Amino acid sequence: MQSWSSQFIAVHKGFKVLKLRYQMAQGQGRHVDRIKRTQFSMCIFLPDAFDGLPSLVDAIASRPGFLHKHLPKRKLEVREFRVPKFKLSFHSSDVTVLKKLGLQLPFSDQADLSDMVERDESDLPLVLSDVIHKAVIEVNEEGTVAAAFSRMNMEIGCSITRRPPPPPVDFVADHPFAYFIVEEATDAVVFAGRVLDPSNED
Repeated sequence: MQSWSSQFIAVHKGFKVLKLRYQMAQGQGRHVDRIKRTQFSMCIFLPDAFDGLPSLVDAIASRPGFLHKHLPKRKLEVREFRVPKFKLSFHSSDVTVLKKLGLQLPFSDQADLSDMVERDESDLPLVLSDVIHKAVIEVNEEGTVAAAFSRMNMEIGCSITRRPPPPPVDFVADHPFAYFIVEEATDAVVFAGRVLDPSNED
């Protein structure tokens, strides 16, 4: 993914953070209004040092509020911008976790799931046998929309001096980085991962 425009980037001591907002698909139905209000973003935490990811992840994990405090708030003009293409998938069976949380009945012979599915002629009891969770994260050129650069200049009183815009920044993810999918209204992290070898597109 490359861009010659502006991006949501925050520059901090020792690392940079890029925020890529997801575009929500258009839909119909009663849940559309709620979906339109939901905004998800992928946030990439890129250490300045090639081997800086472990200490950055430690800071994120050990300091409450660290992740959200360091998310970008405004767009900056970028000079060199590269994020590798990558696709990651994860799947797991969540039955053990759900049972530990106290959800036992759907997995037993006493479960009554008749209102959830249509029964066949066998009239055998319906039992939930597995709950599978799968997530896929993909970044490529097609999933990127170039954003227009905009800037607002403000003047106070009769002063005509203006603060110069920040210099363009580079964001080149050519070494290990961490990423988080964040729901912005609640600051909930819904997915987290890391890319250890950005040169490997498999």
